[in-house]
Amino acid sequence: MVKFFKTFMAVAGLSFIFALPAQSAVISWTTDLPAADTGVPSPTTAVGTVYENLTTSVPNEYRSPWQGTALDGIGTYTSVQKDSYASYVFDMGYYAIDFMWGSVDGYNGLEFYYQGNWVDALHGDDAQLSGVNNGLGFIVASIMATGVFDEVRFTSDSNAFEYANLTVSAVPLPAALPLYGAGLAALGFIGWRKRRKSAALAA
Repeated sequence: MVKFFKTFMAVAGLSFIFALPAQSAVISWTTDLPAADTGVPSPTTAVGTVYENLTTSVPNEYRSPWQGTALDGIGTYTSVQKDSYASYVFDMGYYAIDFMWGSVDGYNGLEFYYQGNWVDALHGDDAQLSGVNNGLGFIVASIMATGVFDEVRFTSDSNAFEYANLTVSAVPLPAALPLYGAGLAALGFIGWRKRRKSAALAA
């Protein structure tokens, strides 16, 4: 019985280690122009000044992520102004968010929450964005948070955080879950065999 318990704990421990999330939000990005404008949903909550469905730029206020591209003046985007944020609340958990990030600035920020609890954050001055030309052009960003989130906030401490083509990715089956299940099944089978053998010897 002690051996069975130790084996079970080892399998559970390995599964927990493999299932642990990364230590911080991870961003990957490109400067490849999206094929189309897929839009931005309206935020669940907007605090301060948040402009939606913009297509043009206003100097010193907001700059279209599409500026200088074939969709300049056509492509839509959202702009979060100084000391404001746009919150998107979802009805299920997500692990990643993708969007077109216009003129990346250090005062642009994303905050991730799950059931009202802070999960993670990423800002425009993060070291992972050191190769970006701040304040110019755009990047197409894919961000994976430390844990599952059901709310993301686009925040700005100055003018402005501009973004387009916003999508989120659902929580996948954790890679360690099949391993954990297989371990439990194996332990159950071993226990069944031992019980069967003991019953046969007793008869």
